[in-house]
Amino acid sequence: MINPECLWRDLLIHAGFGEKAAGGAGDLATAEWITRELERLGYEVERLRIPVPLFQPCRCEVVGSNCALELFPQPVVVPTPDEGIAAPLALVHSVSDAAAAQGRIAIILLPYARHAAIWTSVAAPLLTAVAEAGALAVVILPFGPTGEIVGLNSYADKPFIPIPVAIGRPSDLAAYAGMASANLTVRLYLTGENRVGDSPTLMARRHRGVRWIAMSTPRSGFFTCSVERGTGTATFLWLAAWLPKAFPDHSLFLLNSGAHELRFAGTHSALDLAPSAGVTDMWAHIGAGLVSRAYTTIRGGRRLDTADPNRICMTTPSLAVQARAAFSGLAGLDGPQSILSEVGELSTIVERGYDKAFACLGVNRSCHTRLDVSDEVTPDLLASVVEGHRRLIEMAVAPAGRSG
Repeated sequence: MINPECLWRDLLIHAGFGEKAAGGAGDLATAEWITRELERLGYEVERLRIPVPLFQPCRCEVVGSNCALELFPQPVVVPTPDEGIAAPLALVHSVSDAAAAQGRIAIILLPYARHAAIWTSVAAPLLTAVAEAGALAVVILPFGPTGEIVGLNSYADKPFIPIPVAIGRPSDLAAYAGMASANLTVRLYLTGENRVGDSPTLMARRHRGVRWIAMSTPRSGFFTCSVERGTGTATFLWLAAWLPKAFPDHSLFLLNSGAHELRFAGTHSALDLAPSAGVTDMWAHIGAGLVSRAYTTIRGGRRLDTADPNRICMTTPSLAVQARAAFSGLAGLDGPQSILSEVGELSTIVERGYDKAFACLGVNRSCHTRLDVSDEVTPDLLASVVEGHRRLIEMAVAPAGRSG
């Protein structure tokens, strides 16, 4: 029986560690907590060090006439000189606008969406185009449901382009547009110190039978990420406690990966150490944003106690029918689809030959913003999606010889 309050307790503990940027204090504290929980459940936990770039910011803003606009440094950070970069602005809506950014600070206006990554979005060609045109720096305004700064997943080992890039607040557009139309010279500061940190990937094992069940979830992310990461972490810990009782004859392999927002670097580094596909009966990947509250948008809108349907369940062909049954009634998850490349870590996993695998994930309204806090979900909504995962794992493993 799933106790919503136990799930909620874990989600609030997760939220209490603060921001979860890879290698930061919140990420490391979360890794320590998860390690203790898994060891308490009888798992042997190994830590795999994942080097990650860390940036200690000093001054991150655009300063213009009578205003200073906050910026969020885009990893991997290319800092400006201490005195900043002084130049006029160029608004860039499309690749055809890129030439106007030569010798200027490009302000890239991303179309309205729930943005999450650079390489899978329209941001990638726009960034490439303005860099090639000779822009001195870039501010991305990612328009979406909140008007807030949105962190974007990027590479682990290099900047996406070799000039300073930062994320601005889309709600500041009027200020940027006014300075651009007046051809004012502004000063962009992205100062601070780059260093190398560690976002450990945790590998937990319980050795019993010759057949294995594998489960994974990412840990790091932007800001507090209570929906994006907290829902998956609470689900992961509940299933970690349930699996040994449900499948006593199976060995278990659990992966809690760091450096997720750096193109899934933690998962890539650990897969060679996982049990082989030939001895693994299934792989359950617990993805981002499993469930969040829906919103209306009429006259300012309001938050609902029903689930936001902006989520998907991806499966290998062998699990499609079972997934439809397991997630029946859960909007967005009840119509399983084939696995999309680089939408979460699942495509990386199945490339290794795991032919029974699935992942649920969503991009919630507040994803990758400072507004992704615990109020964005409820205990009952979270319990419903955990129950769906439990059902699908039972259906998937039972034909392979579930015991007990």
